[in-house]
Amino acid sequence: MTPQGFLGGLDRRTFLKIVSLTGLGGLVLPRSLLSSMGPLDASRVVLIEDSAATSGTTVNSAVAQSMMDCGIMSYSGRYDVGEAWKSMFPGIDATKVIAIKVNCINSSLSTHPEVASAIANGLTQMVFDGTPFPANSIIIFDRTNWELESAGYTINTSSTGVRCFGTNASGVGYSSETYDVNGSTQKLSTIVTETSDYIVNASVLKNHGTAGVTLSMKNHYGTCSSPGNLHGGDCDPYIPALNSLAPIRGKQCVSICDALLGIYTGGPSGSPQFAANTLIISQDTVAMDYWGREILEDNGCTTISRAHHIDTAAGDPYNLGTNDPGQMEVEHIVEPSGIDGPTQTSGYILKQNQPNPFTGRTSIRFHVPERAAITLTVFNPEGRRVRELADRTITPGWHRLEWDGRTDGGRPAAQGVYYCRLRTNGFDKSVIMQKLR
Repeated sequence: MTPQGFLGGLDRRTFLKIVSLTGLGGLVLPRSLLSSMGPLDASRVVLIEDSAATSGTTVNSAVAQSMMDCGIMSYSGRYDVGEAWKSMFPGIDATKVIAIKVNCINSSLSTHPEVASAIANGLTQMVFDGTPFPANSIIIFDRTNWELESAGYTINTSSTGVRCFGTNASGVGYSSETYDVNGSTQKLSTIVTETSDYIVNASVLKNHGTAGVTLSMKNHYGTCSSPGNLHGGDCDPYIPALNSLAPIRGKQCVSICDALLGIYTGGPSGSPQFAANTLIISQDTVAMDYWGREILEDNGCTTISRAHHIDTAAGDPYNLGTNDPGQMEVEHIVEPSGIDGPTQTSGYILKQNQPNPFTGRTSIRFHVPERAAITLTVFNPEGRRVRELADRTITPGWHRLEWDGRTDGGRPAAQGVYYCRLRTNGFDKSVIMQKLR
């Protein structure tokens, strides 16, 4: 099989645009494979979805960790969690401070502590000269201590562990310097202006009656002193202007949207109304908000028309990122935890291999609803067959096959990217696998 046979002869831009608009039903695209399709000046966006992430309004912390680790490794193309996080922060060393800005204004749907912890856990896996990054050099923050506590966070201002406190905490406060935000005079949290060297923006998925949506860019309304003065004109261009300020634009290195649960109407207050079970990761805050807006619209958001600040932020004079899906390098990762959630099993299903990336061997699970003749085959990126895992008739139900990382001839396959393709009765689907060694 040629690459054209698998990809249908699509050029890179057309392929990525199809991915960004359809998701291709769980096709997972590592950066190395996307790079092999030719150059494109595009913003990276990774969407990680796992149906086991939530049960009602309860978050499975182990699944959230798996999603975060898989997402940041896939985003960076570095298949070590610590090295992946290091690549997000230019000039990072063990003396720096990283602030994680969470959104806790709505205690019923805040950035989940499990998601913030997953970020912090990943950051402590960065190693410098044999020493892990200090947990005490990580600060989880929002406007006030009581908002953090109401959302389930534990305040910690001690010299051990990940710190967590609000701008209203003793000795913190807002900057003495003032900033012009589209004519509104604002001060910024000193956590942003003085204490931190880098910012991770950890927003949540909600609609908003004025701004249309509350995602990463609006998350900084919890960073400034007088957010009530920034709501005119659907918060546009106040949101882009705020995010253009040097302390925010210069220090914010990655945006992560906690889209495990969402509110599509009546927000930003109220209880969760649907489960997207998704995390979104990007260093392009506009591209990230574009995808958050898409998820909200797909779930019936009633205020999308007011979310034009995302488009304003993409243009002059702000140029904070792109709102054009054709200029995005989009990666969809499905079920990285390998835990079965409430998945529909009445049809044909091919699960993502686990573990992925892998060393040695990996498992591939699939479901067929009826007795069927199937082929399950591993190909390399050039479309040449590497290993025939199955070519037979099987009974209905779930099946698991393992690939030991070897070719049909029994030789270890080289480190790199492979795809596993299941074909049967008109069903034809592939997942992308990364073999480390």
